[in-house]
Amino acid sequence: MIRAGVLALALLAGACHGAARSGDDLVIGTEGAYPPWNFTRADGTLAGFEPDYLRDLCARLHRPCRMVAMDWDGMIGALQTGKIDLIADAVQITPDRAAVLAFGRPYAMTTGVIATLRGSALSRLADTGATLDVDRPDPLREDITDRLRKALAGKVVGVELSGAFDAFLTQTIGPGVTVRYYRTMGERDLDLLNGRIDATLEDESYIRPLLATRDGTALVMVGPRLVGGSLGRGEALAFRKGDTALRADFDRAIGASRADGTVHRLYLQWFRMDASPQ
Repeated sequence: MIRAGVLALALLAGACHGAARSGDDLVIGTEGAYPPWNFTRADGTLAGFEPDYLRDLCARLHRPCRMVAMDWDGMIGALQTGKIDLIADAVQITPDRAAVLAFGRPYAMTTGVIATLRGSALSRLADTGATLDVDRPDPLREDITDRLRKALAGKVVGVELSGAFDAFLTQTIGPGVTVRYYRTMGERDLDLLNGRIDATLEDESYIRPLLATRDGTALVMVGPRLVGGSLGRGEALAFRKGDTALRADFDRAIGASRADGTVHRLYLQWFRMDASPQ
């Protein structure tokens, strides 16, 4: 997805693109602007689930790693030209991305969810708690999709510009819903809290921490959880197609972090939920 950064991130990205590679350091591209997965603190340091998790994985590999912030729309190009060695940016595994990237073992599995103001018409949305797998060809999927399509007819739903949730609304829900695009999640959240849009469709890992904030208590998560198709089937590290040995090393480290409970503790710390891949 395209997620806008701030000036500090642009400066960091520029420094990264001009930096020379040194020794065996692994350079990992991230955005630094997609909390709680990754974000940039006031002092310029990267924080969040992925910076914490990559520190653990690199320690298991006994490899020095350096995370750098850059815009999402330049990240794949930086990977392909060797400016970075892998991407850690909540990259959803989708068929389109798999055509150009080599995905490692999924390290998380999250779903898309709808959030709206408490007491709004959509706060009583049907199928709350159910899962809509858009890849599953069964009558239940069609029934849930039909109910969701009718509920969103005439409503305004805010999403990030050119993201996977945009594709779901325009391709699966169809023309009955009005999609409003935002370059930053903060602008979108402000419009949602002030009733200028009816709902947002966003990753559950973002919405759950938002609901725990003072402003977020005015919101409620409703409707089915969404997965599959353009929404992806889990988040994974992204590598160049030919880097099979590096991918295998990280896959083993991810497996070890699951076995000893490290990644589970990070899920609860940053997402307030268990995001284990099925």
